[in-house]
Amino acid sequence: MNAFLCALRTTGEPLQRGEIFPAIARLAGGRPDRLGWEGGGAFTAAARTEPDALRPLAARWRGLVGVGDVRLDNCREVRRWCAEPPPEDAPDLQLVLAAIDTRGTECIPALLGDFAFVVWDPRAQRLVAARDALGVKPLFYAERGDVLILSSRLRVFEDDPRIDREFVADFLVKGASDGERTIWAGARALPAGALLVQRGTVRELRRYWSPEAFVPTGAADPAEQRDTFRALFREAVAGRVDGAASPWAQLSGGLDSSSVVATAESMWREGLVGQRLAATVTVVDDIGRGDERTFSDTVARTFGLRNEQLSDWWAWRDDGHGAPRTDEPRPILPFFERDQRLVRMIREAGGSVLLSGLGADHMLYGTLGYVTDLVGRGRLLAAGKELARWAVATRQSFWHLAASHAVHPFLPRRMRLRAAGARARVPDWITGDFTVQHAVHERLPFWRTEGLTGRERFRRGVAWQVAQLQSWIEREPFGDGVELRYPFLYRPLVEFSLRLPPEMRIRPLQHKWVLREAMRGVLPEPVRTRTGKGAIDARILWSLQRERARLDALLREPILAELGIVDRQVLAEAVDAARNGVVANLATLIYALALETWLAVRAGRWGSAVDVAPAA
Repeated sequence: MNAFLCALRTTGEPLQRGEIFPAIARLAGGRPDRLGWEGGGAFTAAARTEPDALRPLAARWRGLVGVGDVRLDNCREVRRWCAEPPPEDAPDLQLVLAAIDTRGTECIPALLGDFAFVVWDPRAQRLVAARDALGVKPLFYAERGDVLILSSRLRVFEDDPRIDREFVADFLVKGASDGERTIWAGARALPAGALLVQRGTVRELRRYWSPEAFVPTGAADPAEQRDTFRALFREAVAGRVDGAASPWAQLSGGLDSSSVVATAESMWREGLVGQRLAATVTVVDDIGRGDERTFSDTVARTFGLRNEQLSDWWAWRDDGHGAPRTDEPRPILPFFERDQRLVRMIREAGGSVLLSGLGADHMLYGTLGYVTDLVGRGRLLAAGKELARWAVATRQSFWHLAASHAVHPFLPRRMRLRAAGARARVPDWITGDFTVQHAVHERLPFWRTEGLTGRERFRRGVAWQVAQLQSWIEREPFGDGVELRYPFLYRPLVEFSLRLPPEMRIRPLQHKWVLREAMRGVLPEPVRTRTGKGAIDARILWSLQRERARLDALLREPILAELGIVDRQVLAEAVDAARNGVVANLATLIYALALETWLAVRAGRWGSAVDVAPAA
């Protein structure tokens, strides 16, 4: 639904569509009749024109040509920038073009919303590409000779199928990659909050937004900060509900998704939004700590909302549809059957938008890194008081907390490695050569967050978490049928949250304190005050056993082993050990299996595993 591409011959000579036919064919997915065309001369653009598309993906304004997926939060403000605003019902992409025509590209950093677009100005012979601050919408680019190609779909660049081993090194230990790298060595992702400017053969890439730019404030009035957070959160929810036909919302029963649902429903009852949620959807898992129906049912009953449930769907389940051929590898890929079922459910009910609670964990959860910072600044007494308060409230040893947060971060590197244990170890199944060649140790999340020493550990840790958000945004199969919208990723809300002092985020037994306070009187109390959180670890371990035959077939000749990246025997032994409940780091094991699944689908090897009867 959001598929578009454009191409520019950087030397200025005319570009014929036939020269980029392979890329166009991959974008069209066998339906070239559904492509709309724009441009001319050295620039050409194509966009999918699905009958049920949420918005147009191509537009013109006073000679400017634009292609992209744009949903703005500050339309009224942008309209005021325009010397001659477009009609009220004009798509947001055309509004962006009108603003650029009046103010130039300097206005792009002030755009709020979810967007990835490219603007061609034939008068200045200049191309400008932009991506939203949090990376909700994807945008990729690559050079093929003297032609620069940009697209919302990575599949466009599969003509150069060289694997980027740096990307793989990141993915195997984090489930994502930092910055610009993609699975394909010949293509790059435009970073979140970045601009690419191409004039002739000269290119400039610069960031206009980064979470690192925001510093937590000192002491402030908690009530005032709570009220500001609540107001911004309501703006965020309203902006993602209004204008959506039959919007749905995820409802896990956790604090985050429940807050989105409760706020959307409360604002509808107050007459502040014109569209009510059509339904909510809960993924239910009755193994271990995965069943949160006590909480999700409470929210659904309180607001009288329809709640659909997907129960006990496991990883690598294949009901005959086959694993989808997606653009990018994702850690959650093994749950492809569940996600495809969810998309069908929403589409069959007439929905096209799904609200998600993603984001709060990354910016509001908080860690005791602020205590480490107190030690780093020499404020030992204040650090000791904080540790004592936490020890009493959580019934932990003061000395254990002090060792973890006031001593270990300041030890020499080798001693910190020993103290961190498995968190700072590269998985055994990654080969030694690959580990050394690509410095895999340095990519571990431990060294990006907990491995930081004092003074700015808290701020930098939160900024790093926010920077990782774009890698956890759900793409396919949702991108082809349902648009995910993320209220917690409303940029003013994110910026305000990044400036919050630690005590507004984390208190003993009360993570996300400001969100809990903002939801007082909105969320049912059992949900607002809950301290635990559901998990699917038990279901994943169960899946390893349930799909034993399929996974054993997958690991018989793994592509990652053929590439010299993993040791086949060690990986297979790790999977067998996990089936028996012995696993050092389940996350990294899933990253490896998810990537191998993705590679097997691309290589046509998944079909041989589909026919294997799963273990009882």
